[in-house]
Amino acid sequence: MEEKIRKFFNINDEDILMIVLAFTAFSVGIWTNYRQLWLKSIGFDVVSISRILSVALICSAIISFVISLFSTRIKIKNVTLLCIIFRASALSMLLVNRNPYIIKICMLLSIMCDVMFSISYYPLLSTVNKGVEAFRKQNLINYLAKDAGVISCGLLIGVTIGNRVFDYNTCLFIALLASLMSGFILVLFDQDKYYRKKNVLPVKKAIKNLYKSKINNYFLFTQFIMNIAYGIVFGIMMLVLTNYINFSVSVASIFIIVCNLLGSIACSMFIKHGKNITTDVSIFIKYGSRVVVYFVAFLTNNIVFFIIAIVVAYITSRILEDKINGVYIRRIDTDSQFLFGNIRYFVLSLGEGIGTYLAGYLIQISFRSVFLGAAVFTLLQVILFLNLGKIRES
Repeated sequence: MEEKIRKFFNINDEDILMIVLAFTAFSVGIWTNYRQLWLKSIGFDVVSISRILSVALICSAIISFVISLFSTRIKIKNVTLLCIIFRASALSMLLVNRNPYIIKICMLLSIMCDVMFSISYYPLLSTVNKGVEAFRKQNLINYLAKDAGVISCGLLIGVTIGNRVFDYNTCLFIALLASLMSGFILVLFDQDKYYRKKNVLPVKKAIKNLYKSKINNYFLFTQFIMNIAYGIVFGIMMLVLTNYINFSVSVASIFIIVCNLLGSIACSMFIKHGKNITTDVSIFIKYGSRVVVYFVAFLTNNIVFFIIAIVVAYITSRILEDKINGVYIRRIDTDSQFLFGNIRYFVLSLGEGIGTYLAGYLIQISFRSVFLGAAVFTLLQVILFLNLGKIRES
């Protein structure tokens, strides 16, 4: 039946996985950006929201690490499909339940599934196509689909459709539908034909093989610092834009999508014209520029420079991934991608959780303190990436 459907629509397995990514990223784009405002609308304050999100991310990190212990024996498609199913279940519960404890559990589950999908998706794609173009294509689809989720809901918030006002619950419902669609499409993917017979390594030996490399270990530490800085700035971004920059929800949504659009344009330009840019120059463009604007925002304590710093952070978050992070991800062989992805996302989620937690407290000291914290960690990140490049070349 699956084969007939694929032939009817003339799509191959790589296309199927890209469509799955598009629907899931669309759902994540909606819910990641509006869940903060949804929580606020039902009575949670800023510090409570930052705690919920940070605890959820840290718990996701722990769970991803536990799953990595079994990664050499797990079918990746099954993990990806289960993530989609559990995420849809969590979103369904949030639609109908207002018990604070249930809300916290469902937030934990949905964020955990977002993380696990991110972990499992590229290893699954790499079984079909591990090339640089496939890596770039999945990045572009991921960005564009998330943008579509942000703008489609952001522009409709407060609009009356028939007898119903488009609100945060409507955003939640659309995110749920998109998640379900991605699950239905993933069923069409035949995983078995891409797996050759292989000897399954004991997990201890598999981990030892991965981390006998100094480059892998150092890269993971840079990812940890990188996502602390990311969490400080982006962890509660919609609350920052609406509560401290004083944008309306619609204006904040348009602001995010314009920033992301500029980032996507910049990403395309660097892909097309930046093939000769060295890794060190890429680091200074992507992260060094953030250090400068974060420090300027802190020192000036001016809303214009706050906005400029956020714009630069958004744009640079989308560029030169293949030059900086992609180099170290692609060097891992296909059989180890899922294990490495689990441990990498354990580190990323832990870092982002810590960053989001810090953001909630820094913002209580003063809004400008957020940019000082981000500047310090981003500067450390630049130093670490430059050292990592020297290790790789030695």
